[in-house]
Amino acid sequence: MRILHCPQNIGGMAGVIAKKQSELGHDAYSYSFANNVYNFQAHFSLKNPSSPIERIQKAVSFATEFDIFQFYFGESLLGANLADVAWLSRLGKKIFFYFCGCDIRDEKATIMKYPISACANCFPKLCSQNRQLAYEISRDYGRVNFVSTPDLLEFVERSILLPQVVNFDIIDQVLADTKNIEKNQNDSLTIAHAPSNRKIKGTDFIFNCIDNLKTKGFNIELKIIENVPHQEALKLYKKADLAIDQLLVGSYGLLSAEMMALGVPTVVYLRADLFDKYPELPPLINANPNNLENVLIDLYENRHKLDYYKSAGFEYACKYHHPSKIAIQCLEYYEQYVD
Repeated sequence: MRILHCPQNIGGMAGVIAKKQSELGHDAYSYSFANNVYNFQAHFSLKNPSSPIERIQKAVSFATEFDIFQFYFGESLLGANLADVAWLSRLGKKIFFYFCGCDIRDEKATIMKYPISACANCFPKLCSQNRQLAYEISRDYGRVNFVSTPDLLEFVERSILLPQVVNFDIIDQVLADTKNIEKNQNDSLTIAHAPSNRKIKGTDFIFNCIDNLKTKGFNIELKIIENVPHQEALKLYKKADLAIDQLLVGSYGLLSAEMMALGVPTVVYLRADLFDKYPELPPLINANPNNLENVLIDLYENRHKLDYYKSAGFEYACKYHHPSKIAIQCLEYYEQYVD
């Protein structure tokens, strides 16, 4: 198969999947308009990401080179206008979309339906401006529409949960680099949190919770990880006793998957109505802004509970988030839904 993953390399996933599919014997590549600030590299990128002429030239070139296109974050070779999708379809190309969150989530429906949501706390709104268009184009031309988290299934027709892919090459390197690092020997509980977006992650709730616990005498150290290269951030996480990811969305994201792979116990909000959407319930510590303080007190006083999440998380990540597994899943869907 000749496969192109494009035009966004969200969390490095497009590049990792393409690499694994290439190792499996396919002509698979990744293309991103611009290399990610976190140094997630793609096989191809634009010299001038804002140049419409260069985008068109790339689109024409790739249309002759590839048969299968997996589009990420509601964009295509020409960007958010998705103007090339119908043309590619007429050429006989097979189109697959992979939605990751704000590119397809309906914020009004989410706020009305769910008492706790990132959409209610997000300001200014981060919803993709082409969300409705992306929904319509994916409905009309997508052979299969993948979503990275189960909360998105209700917003995408013919959608299938395709778990986030974790780059185990980086995970293995981080584990090797941190294997001799000792944890704090005092009774403090070190918690790490990386707010890529503080409103969506629920960071303010975390700050307030930790401050309250400190005033009550709990020895807790909160480490905020920001503006750090990806691999270095993972090393900092590995040194922590506990990680807190997103408290509002209702499902876990790539960071929680990476934490499981590293064996770092992780707190994240999992909506109960989504439990049966996972292949099996992930070994994550379920908490939301309403009960976070009680959850952290329990973990503080019962540190032995963390041991379960360290081993179970690693096993779960290997089983469901390993790039080899995800790459094969994609190939199986390509074969099933391609004429």
